[in-house]
Amino acid sequence: MFLNQSAIALMQKRTSVRTYEKKPVDSEKLDMLRSFFETACENPFDAKVRFDIVEGGSGKLGTYGFIKGAKVFFAGCVKKSGYDIEGFGYAFEKVVLYATALGLGTCWLGGTFKRASFTALMKPGKDEIMPAISPLGYTAEKKTLTEKMVAAGAGARKRKRFGELFFDGDAKTPLFIEEGQLKSCLEMVRIGPSASNKQPWRVVRKGDALHFYLALDKHYAGNTMYGFTMQRIDMGIAACHFELAAKELGFDGRIVFDESQIMADSKADNWTYSFSWC
Repeated sequence: MFLNQSAIALMQKRTSVRTYEKKPVDSEKLDMLRSFFETACENPFDAKVRFDIVEGGSGKLGTYGFIKGAKVFFAGCVKKSGYDIEGFGYAFEKVVLYATALGLGTCWLGGTFKRASFTALMKPGKDEIMPAISPLGYTAEKKTLTEKMVAAGAGARKRKRFGELFFDGDAKTPLFIEEGQLKSCLEMVRIGPSASNKQPWRVVRKGDALHFYLALDKHYAGNTMYGFTMQRIDMGIAACHFELAAKELGFDGRIVFDESQIMADSKADNWTYSFSWC
């Protein structure tokens, strides 16, 4: 799927890039991305996602100065449905990882872009929304001051400890496991990108099943400004990372939706059930 490269290695390699070289992206790589879009759109949430390459430069398209030097972006739309945002996040992250395999830099942008300029090009239907875009290009050797400040403000490379995210039996007991397939898969969730690096995924192991929850930040503006709950994207990213890692490592299971777990979210403040792995 990723040009014979390890998905786990690509997850570990990926980083948010906000400053790009002026060198144009090779047309061959853009064609490879376009060909990959159909594969990327497949997701366990049955969300109807579509992607396209958008050209015009970060100044013309508008990223409020957060992206420098990018001339090409990829953007996505998703048809409104029950798990539309999670499915979008899952599919979009696959494109990010494929771009990483091609040697291209990317950066998830959910709020810091002018939607009108991208909407004019993507032309979402009445039943579609456009949750995020990403620049594409070659990483500049020198970062701008803005990039350094944004990364520092979000704590871009910092991640919560394992026991803050993953739990055993209930929402209070930290999960402790030795090295192995499960720990490696959960570690890929832990290092994943998330809106403002808030890392809202929580996982509770019960028997042989893993239940994934969204720890919603009610004060995060991104959840209310754009007509959808942005942190649901992060759950799609978590699903993508976990499933790809599990397939690579031979860890049995699949993503399912266990409605019996919906009532269990009352055990933790602001936790909402998302999906399970079993």
